[in-house]
Formats: sequence, C-alpha cells, structure tokens
Amino acid sequence: MWAARKNSGFTIVELLIVVVVIGILAAIVIVAYNGITVSARDSARVSTIKQIQKAIELYYVDNGTYPQILDGRGNESTCGSQTENWGHCDRNKLLADAITPYMTLDPASLSNATQGDYWYWYTSQDSDNYQTYGMMVYVEGDVGQDDNGYYANAYEVGPKPAYCKNKYTGTNANWTAYHSQCVGGN
Repeated sequence: MWAARKNSGFTIVELLIVVVVIGILAAIVIVAYNGITVSARDSARVSTIKQIQKAIELYYVDNGTYPQILDGRGNESTCGSQTENWGHCDRNKLLADAITPYMTLDPASLSNATQGDYWYWYTSQDSDNYQTYGMMVYVEGDVGQDDNGYYANAYEVGPKPAYCKNKYTGTNANWTAYHSQCVGGN
C-alpha cells in the first residue's frame, strides 16, 4: 500500500519568520555600528582639542599670553591664500606654528576639508591682552553638553566659553560672535 509521504521542506510561514528575525538582527547591528562610529569620531575630535589645549597652556606659560589669533576658523573646504576663505585657514596655520614647540599639528586637519562639517574654531582677543581664549570643535553626539561651554553641539575648551556661559544666559549668549566677546555685551 501506499505509505504517507512526509514533506521535507520549509513552509512559507517558517521562511517569513526567519527573514524577519534576520532583518531585526541586521537593523540592530547597523544602529549599533553607527553609534560606535559617531562616538569614535567624537572621541578623536575631543582628544585632539584636549591636546591642543595643553599645547596652548604651555604656550601661555612660556609667553604670558595665549596665541594671538582672532577667528581662526576651519569652516573652509580648502586651504589656500590669505584672500581665500577670509584667511581662516592661514590663521589655523598661525596657531599650528605657535604651538609647534609643544605639539605637531597640521592646520588643514582643523578644517572641514578633513572633518566634514565638524571643524575647529580658535579665537583670542587683544581687548584683554590675550589673557583668554576659546576653542571648540563641533561634535555629532552629546559629548559637548557637559563641557562647561555654551554650545551643546560642540566641545569647548578655554576660559572664554565658560565665562560667557556663566555671565550671560538666554539665546545667543555665545562667545564666538563679535570676535570672542560675549553677545551679552562685555
């Protein structure tokens, strides 16, 4: 007689369950990977700015002032002549040259040519005889929220960001506007 034949295969429901489980696991891995890469990039930026801060402080010990650079911003995509990009890249070179005895720094590494939209900003001012400065780098994560500076989307070092944050409150109490004077007016 005829014996009952057993099917040896997967049903459509079993296959769908496997596909859904694989999709969920892939989504978890992608989200975790993106978070790790953002954290790694921010850690590198924060590490760099802390190294620069140490070099700037050593410069101060030797010279009695901070490097005398007004608005050294890295928000350009190329580094070229003084007339290109308002000379900010050249000012970053001045900063790199000033701290050369204490660390080696490629000024182009401070620009968005290498950082994407996450460039560095350094400024000091002659109104206080270059006794304060501020430096920041934009970050992707939340590492800038508790650094005692004004911007939550940036990691800030130096006496100027903390001073402006503590002296003035509300919107636009930042230190980068008006050549490192706090917007609140000082």
